[in-house]
Amino acid sequence: MSQNNKSTAQYFLVGRSVGSTQNALALTGDYLSAAAFLGSIAMYFAQGMDSLFYAVATMIGWVLLLILFSDKLRKTEAFTFSDVINRGFDSKRLKILSASSSLLISIFYLLVQLMGAGTLLSLLFDINYSTSLLSVGLLTGVLVLFGGMKATTLVQSVKALLLFIFAGIMSYLVLSSFNFSLPTLFERAATLSEFKALMPSPKISRGIEQISLILGLVLGLLGLPHILMRFFTVKDEKAALYSAASATFLIALFFTLNLVIGFGAFTLLNGQVLEGGNNMALLHIAKLVGGSGFQWVLAFLVLITVLAVIAGLVMAASASITQDLIPTLLPKYSANVLIARLSVVAVFLAGVGLAYLFKGVNLAFLFGLAFAWVASAHFPVMLCRFYFKGFNEKGAFYSLLIGFLGSLVFIISSNTVWVNIFGFEELHPYYSPTLFVLPFSMLVIWLLRDRQSD
Repeated sequence: MSQNNKSTAQYFLVGRSVGSTQNALALTGDYLSAAAFLGSIAMYFAQGMDSLFYAVATMIGWVLLLILFSDKLRKTEAFTFSDVINRGFDSKRLKILSASSSLLISIFYLLVQLMGAGTLLSLLFDINYSTSLLSVGLLTGVLVLFGGMKATTLVQSVKALLLFIFAGIMSYLVLSSFNFSLPTLFERAATLSEFKALMPSPKISRGIEQISLILGLVLGLLGLPHILMRFFTVKDEKAALYSAASATFLIALFFTLNLVIGFGAFTLLNGQVLEGGNNMALLHIAKLVGGSGFQWVLAFLVLITVLAVIAGLVMAASASITQDLIPTLLPKYSANVLIARLSVVAVFLAGVGLAYLFKGVNLAFLFGLAFAWVASAHFPVMLCRFYFKGFNEKGAFYSLLIGFLGSLVFIISSNTVWVNIFGFEELHPYYSPTLFVLPFSMLVIWLLRDRQSD
């Protein structure tokens, strides 16, 4: 075991010593995942403007995170989401529930990244999907097991810089196919699709579904465990604010580049059946505009991208186990780095199993479901923890329980799982749970508030 990882605080938070600039890059790298690159381009290719809805909504979420939570999170001196919510309550049931919610949400988000990496390796090296999933697990496992948050932060920072370089090159090459004219690019997309590419698809154009999706994407970011964890690694609130502001700007820039690449894929690959499925549209457009060599370099970068995000997710999931669940349920094993590393293995196994089940589902769509889950369960308690005087343990527990279980039941009963995976008859036409679950989560906190604060 290395000197730097002797304690769990050092292992998970690098002793709260990460610089604000590096943390901004790491935040950007942590967020720009398989869904943000592979899934985003795939959605532009398959559904046109839908992908822009995802991008704009999540950008609003970054602005809200900056304004509402970034400095307050660092001020709590917490390790995890569960630490933040339970501060001042010391409630065993709340600790277990909040940690379990964080763990399952992290694993669900993890499966999106594993699917992207698994499909990518399978396409590049002509190996089956199961083998590629296990290979990704082993590669990232080595990084997390022996490097902890310090190695994860370094990889995320470098990956963010490389991602911007190649996204810039890709945008340049795509625009060169249209005489460097954005209007020409969009006119071609409109002509090919009879303007459908510039309008929301039927999947999200229903008013209720659209509102629910946007709510989930905007508010979901504010409770993602692996994003929140990055605010605990800097030295003070000022560094946390700077990190959030810089990351918001960088991610907005990246999504702007994605818009060009995505509509380039829509127009230049229009009508093609892509090897590896729509999730590999980015690699096909890279080969078309830059050749096979550029495609391989980009594929390697995307693989690093996915590994970096997986590492951050596994750190967050492992922290939920070792900092919240084990000290509460098995206190004699707390503060043990060996247990932390064993929890990493367990998280990977769960993620790989789920990634196998969800094979073929659009990555950006699953990313949206993860956000919706977080928006319904984590956001209400986070908001009220910092801004509602009547917030108490009872309200926190039952709000989180309703948000967590309500979202879980909704996602399982949706066509994504109930029809596509289980093969049952459709129960309802909706995909995103936020609009249906979030109001009840908020209402419970208000009904169970401390009356003395009125």
